[in-house]
Amino acid sequence: MATSRQQKHSHIVGISPNGPTGYGDEVESVYLSPRFEEEVFPWKQILGYIASLVLTALAFGAVVRHILPPAFLIGFILFLAVLQAALQLGVFMHLREGRGSTWQIVTLTLAILMGIGLVICTIWIMTFKSGVS
Repeated sequence: MATSRQQKHSHIVGISPNGPTGYGDEVESVYLSPRFEEEVFPWKQILGYIASLVLTALAFGAVVRHILPPAFLIGFILFLAVLQAALQLGVFMHLREGRGSTWQIVTLTLAILMGIGLVICTIWIMTFKSGVS
């Protein structure tokens, strides 16, 4: 049974209208079929949610209790924010569960660049607002 299943999914499907050309435009059908992980209970999502709550509580507690000097506090909060973003992308946005990661990397890179640009422009506007008004 296992060999027939492998043979069933190992044939090549051409993408170009003229069929497979041999120049890298063919795709194995195993990558075209949807893949689902069957879980009885969503442990990964629950643990990810609890970890997100813990990271949020750590950031909130650090600010409320003033446990660090302001310069270190900002760095600590940014570190926790990066951890939380990575956690959310991995667990809830299913970053690693696609057919191909190329487009996910491209869109994630674009989103990060747009976010960095937004933060830089916001800081620039806030810095020079007294000269503008």
